[in-house]
Amino acid sequence: MRNDLWQTLSLEKSAEAAGAVLSAFPPVAAVIGLDNRPEARPLPFRFEEGGVLYFSAEKCSRVYAELSRKPALSLISRDPDGGSELRIGAKACFTEDPEARARLFRDCPELAEAWGPDGKMIALFFLTEASVELTMDGDTRSFRLPDPQGVVRGVTIKKKTELRDRLAKILVRREEEGPAGDPETAKLCDGALFLFAEQAKALWPRMDVTPIERCAVFETWDEQEHYTEAAKVLIGNAVIDKPEDLTYWLNPETLAELSRERT
Repeated sequence: MRNDLWQTLSLEKSAEAAGAVLSAFPPVAAVIGLDNRPEARPLPFRFEEGGVLYFSAEKCSRVYAELSRKPALSLISRDPDGGSELRIGAKACFTEDPEARARLFRDCPELAEAWGPDGKMIALFFLTEASVELTMDGDTRSFRLPDPQGVVRGVTIKKKTELRDRLAKILVRREEEGPAGDPETAKLCDGALFLFAEQAKALWPRMDVTPIERCAVFETWDEQEHYTEAAKVLIGNAVIDKPEDLTYWLNPETLAELSRERT
């Protein structure tokens, strides 16, 4: 029966079949350490859903810090009896997708028991750009898994000067003019601005994103995190390619309407 898992993966070349192997044979991951040296870490595979392979890591762990800094990893899963071996080279993509997180804590109640019902200290991530090497009976086959679709990853900003300049102006204007809309919408807008500022800082390390930190309407760090994650879910996988995209997504009316659609 266990050997059938390897055969199925060889034939189907799907995330579902790969997930079955990872569930039966827990993987070890090679990651890039904080000192830029390779590190081997056990990495709990949680579940596969809709062609997406999900893993988790405690936010206080080294592997979370390592993958947050450099998301490249290589997994290996082996059958100690049959000699079959699965290697997956991929990138880790962290997500706050509420449906995926709900399943994580439904499937793994021990996480909620250890970290509380909200599970804020547990990070959920999935694999993208997954390249597979499958070895069976001394024969190695290579193929790629389909890239996940539909899961919430957050905003992607293209590295263009005009986008940097437009976002910088939006941040300054927010500080000068104050919050817009009712209190709930204002918090959601500031959450979106934090989300965009975080991405911008990664693209342009010298960019000044402090205006939103100085003027945000949040009273606590938890409130800031809540509304930033809520904005991420609403914005979904938006790709910001031109200045007008920023104008659309960082708009109180847009975010309020998206919020109403989800309730």
